[in-house]
Amino acid sequence: MLKLPGRGKKRVDLGFFTPYKNLINVVGTKKLVVKETSPKGYNKLPDSMFSDEKKKSGLIKISNLEKAFGKHLVLHKVNLEIPSGKIFGIIGESGSGKTTLLRLIIGYYKLDKGNISFDGKELSKDQEFVKKNFGFATQDNSFYKELTVEENLWFFGKLYGLSNNYLNETTDRILRLVELIDVKKRFAGHLSGGMKRRLDLACALINDPSVLILDEPTEDLDPRLREQMLGLIKNINSHGTTVIFTSHLLEEIEYLCDKVAVLAEGTIAAIGTPSELREAYKKGEEIHLVLEDPKSYNKYAKKLKGLQLNIDGSKMVVYIGEKDRSIEVLKKILSWVSKDGQKVIMADIRKPNLTEVFSNLLKNGKKRK
Repeated sequence: MLKLPGRGKKRVDLGFFTPYKNLINVVGTKKLVVKETSPKGYNKLPDSMFSDEKKKSGLIKISNLEKAFGKHLVLHKVNLEIPSGKIFGIIGESGSGKTTLLRLIIGYYKLDKGNISFDGKELSKDQEFVKKNFGFATQDNSFYKELTVEENLWFFGKLYGLSNNYLNETTDRILRLVELIDVKKRFAGHLSGGMKRRLDLACALINDPSVLILDEPTEDLDPRLREQMLGLIKNINSHGTTVIFTSHLLEEIEYLCDKVAVLAEGTIAAIGTPSELREAYKKGEEIHLVLEDPKSYNKYAKKLKGLQLNIDGSKMVVYIGEKDRSIEVLKKILSWVSKDGQKVIMADIRKPNLTEVFSNLLKNGKKRK
């Protein structure tokens, strides 16, 4: 196993994905000695960026996982199955253990208890397998600002033990995928924030991973760049790559993920597709109403006795616990609006969004603890 120095003074033997800050001074010299290999599928790449021959599919299974730092128990009794070829989201409050879980999967931290396997193979016992089949992009930039964009990919490729022929054939393809081909000779430290995020992603893709793990990949990006990053992730997944993705932005999770796990108080509070979570934890519907004169909302609210509602500026939202009543209640409201000669800007019935479901799940998780 290739052992790399960590950023923290006390971190030892944390696996291949340990940060490698101090290796920068050996790039381009004979001091960096890595055995060149040509993993299965790397010799003859197809026209597309990814090698379907190399791709491995497999279920990631996490069983009875526990992790503590000192006396602080971060994760306990975590049981999770991540299906192959899907985009799997993990959401939770800050400090809920999302990043710790990702780092346990790729061997950055050692397990205290439990097991993590890929297609039945126990990952903690085979870091070479993890090195060849997993890619990981952290919240912090892991590339080197003193190297060019292209040099960073070669540096990480050599850490993976990839051959010169493979890197010659693949580097430009990855840079085109992440739209950095025009700046491949630019020093990484001179890139914009969005370009730096994409370079992190490119470095995580250099070994054509079967599983790509992304920790808050859109953090600090503006809406346009965030949209570009989400599009990239979808494109990568369309080639068969399993993506494990964390975000605190629930609209991203709802848009991107096939399946979602909710972490609350260090354990899994719920798991399912976004629509399944909405169905299971909020059976009712919402009436969204926007009127030309919002001053009337308080008047109608008094008439809707027994119903929970929220008035927020120009909009009134009424929560209906029983699905069959939602149309009936909306008709009643619109009859009042019509009698008052009000103009309706918007009126519709919706399922609750994931934000409300997430809030309820976190509250329930804390109560169980």
